[in-house]
Amino acid sequence: MKDSYLYTIVFTFVLTAVFATILAVTYAGYLPVITENEAKVERAAILKVLGLGAEADLLAAFDEQVAPVAAGVPSTYAVFGDDGRPVSYAFPLNGQGLWGAIRGYIGVSAGFDLLLGMEFTEQNETPGLGGRIDEPWFKEQFQGVPLIAGEEIVYGDGLDAITGATSSSNAVLKILNETIAGLEPLKEVMGR
Repeated sequence: MKDSYLYTIVFTFVLTAVFATILAVTYAGYLPVITENEAKVERAAILKVLGLGAEADLLAAFDEQVAPVAAGVPSTYAVFGDDGRPVSYAFPLNGQGLWGAIRGYIGVSAGFDLLLGMEFTEQNETPGLGGRIDEPWFKEQFQGVPLIAGEEIVYGDGLDAITGATSSSNAVLKILNETIAGLEPLKEVMGR
């Protein structure tokens, strides 16, 4: 009986079902923790691109300083000054990298004329190569880049691509430029 093909097939299916059930139950049990951790990563990224830094009590800092904005773009946030006027905005950054989705946020000044920062919340690029897009030196070089209508951001003049990761570097630039171009219609409405 144990030497038959049927036994091997049934044993494999039963073992697979047991482990799949264990994984499903474990995932369901940890889903609230996973969701909260993803929300913390998102809040930290938004705080960072808005120039507020990450605080020990992320939720309190986020709730005190950042407000969601109905801008026609989901997941848009702003920081308001004492006079009630926006100081800066955080917009979602989404696109395709070499191996998968690249998601995050960019920070833009209230006048839509300055890039304040860029943070990634998800990227699946090759570790040690394209994955270096998540290193501080790469992201920090985009802080303070002027945004000029009709002009794309390009490498050179202080912006460096990652050596050996041309596809990932170009993907980041493409996603960034597409995101900024998509903000042009909002500039008239929000950037007053």
